[in-house]
Amino acid sequence: MDLFLENHKMLTTFFNMILSSITLTEACDVYEWSPNGRPLPTYSTGMIYELIKDHQPPVPWYSAVWSSRGIPRHNFVTRLTVLDRCPTKDQMLRWGIQIDPTCILCNATSETRDHLYYECPYSWSFWKELSRKVQWNPSRNWSTEFGCMQAIRSPKHERLLVLLAWQASIYLLWTKRNNRHHRQQYRSVSSLAKQADLLIRNRISGIREINPSLSSKMLQRWFLN
Repeated sequence: MDLFLENHKMLTTFFNMILSSITLTEACDVYEWSPNGRPLPTYSTGMIYELIKDHQPPVPWYSAVWSSRGIPRHNFVTRLTVLDRCPTKDQMLRWGIQIDPTCILCNATSETRDHLYYECPYSWSFWKELSRKVQWNPSRNWSTEFGCMQAIRSPKHERLLVLLAWQASIYLLWTKRNNRHHRQQYRSVSSLAKQADLLIRNRISGIREINPSLSSKMLQRWFLN
């Protein structure tokens, strides 16, 4: 108890010293943002984020996943897929969850990340359709396709279009898989392809305000097939 009282007195004295050094004025209080000790006239969320985030060297697949012209939710699901962190049935079995391991899209073999993209006949049919639209030679092997996405050396509008289609296929197939599993909803490949077409055209249209030339080239290529 004596130790507590002694420390309390020391803290009180310390705070009084600080308060006595502050000069009070009639001016209104203002906030001052001083990241790295440099006052800023305005608050910048981007700068604060850069200061507090963990900085690591970018992974080799960064540009294939985090496309600046991509669709954010597609980027996110693609990242999870690349890291094999989506709860596919083989993952759930490893977690100890008792579940039928069969792929719900084809009912032919066990569901894994590599099977879903694109060994599964349903997934393969869908990806072939999108690949045709962007004039891409697809592969059924996940590792091969992923490696090709990182190595695209085509003109910018062609590369962006391929990445948009690839990420849309990953996102929509995962959504389709979940709807089939949890809601017993069935959709044909053609129906899913129409949804992908709408998503991609909307995204390309959104680019027009920022880069009209790029948007125009992407739309022209998309409508070629």
